[in-house]
Amino acid sequence: MDRVRAQWAAQQPGLDTSPIAVIARIGRLYAYIDSGMHKVFREHGLTRQSWDILASLGRVGPPHRLTPTQLNQALMRTAGAITHTLHRLEYAGLVERVPDEHDKRSLLVALTPAGEALLARVAPLHLANERRMLDSLGPEEQTALAGLLRTLLIAFENEQPIPDPVRSPPKGRRRG
Repeated sequence: MDRVRAQWAAQQPGLDTSPIAVIARIGRLYAYIDSGMHKVFREHGLTRQSWDILASLGRVGPPHRLTPTQLNQALMRTAGAITHTLHRLEYAGLVERVPDEHDKRSLLVALTPAGEALLARVAPLHLANERRMLDSLGPEEQTALAGLLRTLLIAFENEQPIPDPVRSPPKGRRRG
């Protein structure tokens, strides 16, 4: 990022490139973090999306049930993406849809015993992996970074609670 900023400075000396120092680094970090997380999930037949659903259900405690809408709100993914992932998890026997005892018209998504067992097995490995990815920062630095990211995220969420989905441009059109 320092080289990118220097290149910009050489071409347009008056251009303030200070946002690149943060935003571009967050983008690059996301790629490394996502790749590192996928390695652990892949070893257990999971994707990041499927892990997020299993973890969301596991965090709510017994009987580990949520509505699809609650999952959508918690995960900030499109309804279609969640539906697709739920189908794969159902097929794998990790979740099931059960009637909502309070609203007979609705179904809840619930962890199965196999889903609970997988979650219990993968959660410690996942957290150890995340810990490993943060090893270059000391405890105080991790706390400071978490606080700064929290502040930034709150500002984004106050402006727009759920981000717009990223969509590819229509075929035949080039992005400008």
